[in-house]
Amino acid sequence: MPSSSPESRRFRFGLILDSHDATRHGVVELAHRAEASGIAVLLGTDHLGRWATLPLLQSAAEATSLRIGTFVLNNDLRHPTVLAQELATIDAITNGRLEIGIGAGWNRQEYAAAGLPFDAPGERVTRMQATVAMLKQALGDGRIDHEADAAYPAIHQDGLPTSVQRPHPPIMIGGGGPRILRYAAREADIIGIDPRAGDPNDITEAAVDRKIAWIREAAGDRWAQLEINIALFELDPDYHTRSGPPAPRARGISNAEMSRSPHYIVGDASEMIDTLLERRDRWGISYVAMRPEHLDALIPVLSVLA
Repeated sequence: MPSSSPESRRFRFGLILDSHDATRHGVVELAHRAEASGIAVLLGTDHLGRWATLPLLQSAAEATSLRIGTFVLNNDLRHPTVLAQELATIDAITNGRLEIGIGAGWNRQEYAAAGLPFDAPGERVTRMQATVAMLKQALGDGRIDHEADAAYPAIHQDGLPTSVQRPHPPIMIGGGGPRILRYAAREADIIGIDPRAGDPNDITEAAVDRKIAWIREAAGDRWAQLEINIALFELDPDYHTRSGPPAPRARGISNAEMSRSPHYIVGDASEMIDTLLERRDRWGISYVAMRPEHLDALIPVLSVLA
């Protein structure tokens, strides 16, 4: 990872692939378009009932020189040893272009449909933390030595493949609460600023101020090594020029608060550039994830900042 502080880190932009109704041709075509536009990394979400994220990303990586990242893997869908093996293989196949985003899982309906127990948040987070420790050991040393605890039974596995990137690919952990963000500040390379599920006020400017404060306090000297990520929910290029009332806002945010929340961006290309620079100075946010429908409007921004 770069050594500059978050407030001066070079911008990166990620494109989140939608695997609903995906085709190989469509994925490859979008990957080529992303690469030509200045996107740095293709990101795959991890949900059941659609194409699997790891082979989808691998297909896109084979067609381009882009980095690929999981955004994010649901820890409860895979055993740590199997996951470590898969990630090391993909890092090797892509010649060290993998980034690992991992989370504790949140979609209760997916768990129920798959017959998986949806444990309390604390239990799910504890399992994810154990997995991160095992992934670091496996990808760096080719082994896992985990003593039985509340998260997993004893796991002692040798001869696992190691990653091309040393000591392991960049690890991204995202969240909205103090426990997970403080943990990410101590253990992750990339931190995703996410809203807490079911809290409509957790996307505001004030909410992000709180989250960055938790991260900075827990990170200490590690703050300088971190990369801070945010996902864009909505763009509004006509924000300052519209004559009529705005359309209903995503996630119920007010029109006034929208321009101040880093999950949204408004104005023409010049205004968006200034806004992103201000957000990097204030919060250290330099890694912005967007959806394909945002790409055309943001190409002039990428041409300057990417």
